[in-house]
Amino acid sequence: MKTLPTETDASAPTLLLHVDADGAIERWLLLDSSGVAGRGAGDSLPDQPWRSVLAVPGERVAIHWLDLADGLAPAQAAAAARLMLADASAEPLAALHLAVGRPERGLTPVALVPSAEMVRWLERTAAAGVEADSVVPTPLLLPVPETAHIVRLRGSVGDFRGAASAFSLEPELAAPLLGDEAVAEYDEATFEGEIAAIVAAPPIDLRQGSFARRRPWRLQGGHARRAGLLLLVLAVLSLAVQVATILSYTFAADRLRTEADALAVQGRGGAADGGPGFAAAAAVLFDAVRSTPNVELTRIEYRPDGSLAATIMLDAPATLDSLRGRIEARGFRAVAGETRTAGGRPTADLTVRA
Repeated sequence: MKTLPTETDASAPTLLLHVDADGAIERWLLLDSSGVAGRGAGDSLPDQPWRSVLAVPGERVAIHWLDLADGLAPAQAAAAARLMLADASAEPLAALHLAVGRPERGLTPVALVPSAEMVRWLERTAAAGVEADSVVPTPLLLPVPETAHIVRLRGSVGDFRGAASAFSLEPELAAPLLGDEAVAEYDEATFEGEIAAIVAAPPIDLRQGSFARRRPWRLQGGHARRAGLLLLVLAVLSLAVQVATILSYTFAADRLRTEADALAVQGRGGAADGGPGFAAAAAVLFDAVRSTPNVELTRIEYRPDGSLAATIMLDAPATLDSLRGRIEARGFRAVAGETRTAGGRPTADLTVRA
């Protein structure tokens, strides 16, 4: 078994393999810059490195010529072709592989072939040690003639090629399609003399889409350095996030400890700085709120310095003054912030301290 290297040198010879409908290798040509460098039949293949092109029977591939918009990306061209060919095949498009080729005379060749056929061709040749670089229908291995059509006979089937035209059919069935058009026979000697230039850049390659050849990914030197740098940056950022998280937990714990100490002090009747504590200040605030009409307490916060911060909702600035007066009458100071609107009602912040 002959096995291709992982990557084939672009300057290596090309092995053109003609396969039958089942994917068995019928014959092969080894092509180099000077032309045909070797030939053979079956799967007894040359040992030297080469890139491979499968020539698959044209009668198994339907080639349509479509007027596609210029400048489409490959995926866009394939999607547009599928829409245009939705009713052109007796088989459902889901079971067909579609490949888009190079525009010719304003039209783009689009090949339809059953996906099962592609799988069979590639698997059968892979068993012979060939991972095909390209797969080309036989009629598209012929050059575009200057005028009319040319035909290359393959047994009882002929490969026909014209300008924006390519198909494989028995000559007697092709005659009604071609009418009175003259058809020149393309002999084997001429085929072998010109085939190298065609397989170097075929008009269409069926190895695309889901059947595109997968190249092994290799990390180049420059890419390796960049990848290493990115990994280092990622590690540093991950460590920084962990450190920031630990610090935030530490600061939060310290704050909670301070608040706990302050509450413990007020529980004993005094603030951390010797003030009256939460219970006394809260009692004065609650009593003033109950005694002042149209006042609602929405937030209360006891601070370590012994002050009590509260948010109240009221109906008018005069109500706030009345509330402050009741608090100050009990020996506490009440400092009010600017009145604002919240929830559709006037709202103010109030700080109560001894």
